[in-house]
Amino acid sequence: MDELMRRYNGLILEEDTLYKRIEVCQECVDLVLDYLSEKAETIHLPTAEGIISTIHIRRLAIETELLQLRIEKGVLNSKICRMRRNK
Repeated sequence: MDELMRRYNGLILEEDTLYKRIEVCQECVDLVLDYLSEKAETIHLPTAEGIISTIHIRRLAIETELLQLRIEKGVLNSKICRMRRNK
């Protein structure tokens, strides 16, 4: 049971980190969008679009990782609850 709880707590920390990473991606997209609105006339728009798309793709990968972690966390939580009921 202790090992399951340690693993579960570790997943909570990983989950928090993933949420922070997603937030950073969104902040970067927002910054590039702000820059694009200020400089749209003078910058190479396809490059700016490519940068935003790359960040967005990275964010999606992190969100997929988060989803997998949340599934693992749910399964682990179920095991912990079963063990507590069987005590």
